[in-house]
Amino acid sequence: MALKIQMDLNRSLQIAARVSVVALGLTVPLLDQAIADYATLAGTATRIALWALWAVAFLCILVPSCTALTCLRLAAPSTLALVLFTILATDSWSPRSLVSVMLSLICVSTVFSAEVGNAFAQLSAYGDERRFLLRCPTDMVIVQILMWALWVAAAITAISFFNDENWIAGTVFAVLTAGLSYILPSRFHRFSRRWLVGVPAGVVIHDSFALAETAMFMKQSIAHIGIETNSEKSEAADLSGGCRGPSITISLREFDKVILAATRKNPGGKALHVQTMRVCPTRVARTVQELTS
Repeated sequence: MALKIQMDLNRSLQIAARVSVVALGLTVPLLDQAIADYATLAGTATRIALWALWAVAFLCILVPSCTALTCLRLAAPSTLALVLFTILATDSWSPRSLVSVMLSLICVSTVFSAEVGNAFAQLSAYGDERRFLLRCPTDMVIVQILMWALWVAAAITAISFFNDENWIAGTVFAVLTAGLSYILPSRFHRFSRRWLVGVPAGVVIHDSFALAETAMFMKQSIAHIGIETNSEKSEAADLSGGCRGPSITISLREFDKVILAATRKNPGGKALHVQTMRVCPTRVARTVQELTS
């Protein structure tokens, strides 16, 4: 019964995410008056950017995958930022503008849900794989938000300078935006490709952020998979990349070797012989239930 309720909730959230992305297309008509208050160049650029972001998000829900998940999770908050900036810049706090903000907020909240993340990751799976998206470490969440904010701010600033006919400053920020557009997407995408994978033969930890090599454990070598609630006192090797909170522990019958990702202190990675390890999927209880069923 509980599993059926959970499955229904997952399906409902996935449908809500798709509906919210479709509804996001209403932001441009709703902001039409605010955009009209802009000068010609800024208004045109804002309208094109909003439609382009919506088109990207809409394509992502039509063809869901890990790559689509990254694009969707970049397009939705960027739309929200642009909507808020447009309203603030033109001081257009009308009911239509507020509705556009609400639609953007709803879209962001649904596409960043764990259920949507797991669904997109699973749709990229091969054969009998069951993929569970791993939670992003808090420190890296902060870093990603700051990098995304810099990226969006650079783009908006470039448009503002061009609109004021300040061509030199506009060009500088346009070049910065182009550079960040080349560098950042691959770094964001890295966190959409962190999975704990259940396969008929065993369990795989696919995480290029925490591990130098994919860790694979045969079913017969696994003694126990359970929930770890107090990671600070855990003796399990931390393969989560520094995630806090509830996690999964995987205990082996014998010691096995894993290689941690390279750091400044260990540029070649660090080999560990482990018997118990912890990872942090986005939905801990459901992951344990499915892996042990």
